[in-house]
Amino acid sequence: MNPSNLYSSPGNNSPEPEQSKSKSKSKSNSNLPMLIDPGTKGGALFLSLILFVVPLILQFYLTVIQHMDSLVSGKFISFGFIIVAMGAWTGSYLIRVKNKDMTYAKQLKSYEDAVIEKRLSELGDDEVEKLLK
Repeated sequence: MNPSNLYSSPGNNSPEPEQSKSKSKSKSNSNLPMLIDPGTKGGALFLSLILFVVPLILQFYLTVIQHMDSLVSGKFISFGFIIVAMGAWTGSYLIRVKNKDMTYAKQLKSYEDAVIEKRLSELGDDEVEKLLK
């Protein structure tokens, strides 16, 4: 078995690593529209635009409609933006940790699978049957 096959699935002779295939599959499996999916350029652009426009709308609301001082409303909006951003980042991090959807965990799983596959390929058929019983 050559080293390039350690990263590919059984029966797949292409030298392309399995990890890059899963990335391309995940883009096509997304049910979100292109403008909302943060995994696409359109989604990243749209979400950046939203993060730029929403504070401006809040600033307009607080200064014009609520007659709040511009500096005070800017402080409230900045504080709120920081708190929401930190909460969202921390929440997404904790979800990824809980689901073991982190780079290290994926690499470790891929490595363990490759080692097991290599060891099984080195065993004879009768030894594999004994292990499976």
